[in-house]
Amino acid sequence: MQYKTEQGAQSEKAALDIRGLSLDYVMPDQNIHAVVDLNLVAKMGKITALVGESGSGKSTVALAVMGIQDKNAIISSGEIYLAGMDVLSIPKKDMRSYISNHAGIIFQDPIDSLNPLLTIGEQLMETILIHEKITKKQARAIALNQLLAVSLPQPEELMKKYPFMLSGGMCQRVMIAIASVFHPPLLIADEPTTALDVTVQAQILYQLDSMRKRDGTAILLITHDLGVVAEIADEVCIMKDGQIVERGTVDDIFYNPQNMYTRKLLAAAL
Repeated sequence: MQYKTEQGAQSEKAALDIRGLSLDYVMPDQNIHAVVDLNLVAKMGKITALVGESGSGKSTVALAVMGIQDKNAIISSGEIYLAGMDVLSIPKKDMRSYISNHAGIIFQDPIDSLNPLLTIGEQLMETILIHEKITKKQARAIALNQLLAVSLPQPEELMKKYPFMLSGGMCQRVMIAIASVFHPPLLIADEPTTALDVTVQAQILYQLDSMRKRDGTAILLITHDLGVVAEIADEVCIMKDGQIVERGTVDDIFYNPQNMYTRKLLAAAL
């Protein structure tokens, strides 16, 4: 079976290319238009920020890209090209495998995202062994290297610990290690610093920035924090009521905003 692939030079640079995506939440008494004709590109080696208030549809976009949207979320139109292939054209039985090999995601609450009943080592190794036909010894070596790659000290000891024994910042770095273990072209970071204090926020942002520089990863940063956007993003998309109302570079958005909603967001952040 032939799946739909991207055409043109843009596909060589874009890890993610969303075209005309519309998604509704089907409710008993109405349909909620959560995403409306959305276009978005996340380029390799760049951090693209998707910014908006709670309820604007940012996380819905992230879940749709990962193929893990709620059961009542119906994609009515559009294409989601991930590493050059439209994932919506892939049969469901193959979709999850393709997406997990080409994209990773980290969520807002790192402690809740980890399994409290498994050690850090078990969780990392489980992820590795699901995707690779290698020995446990080899998986353990990869896991240790991943923990070192996200600047976690004493990885041998850390492998034996449970999530509740770690700080929020350490758990988030573990999540980055898990999401990036196979160096996917795309990493989605959904409010990755919201639950962390300012010092730890800076550490997490440093890890994300290091990853895109080291591996050329495209990072889609979903946030409502314009301070984070100003510090780390290359390109910015402003989202309101399921639509992108403005897009541009950080300088474009902060110094020459064109949309009234963007101006209100900036004024509220000052």
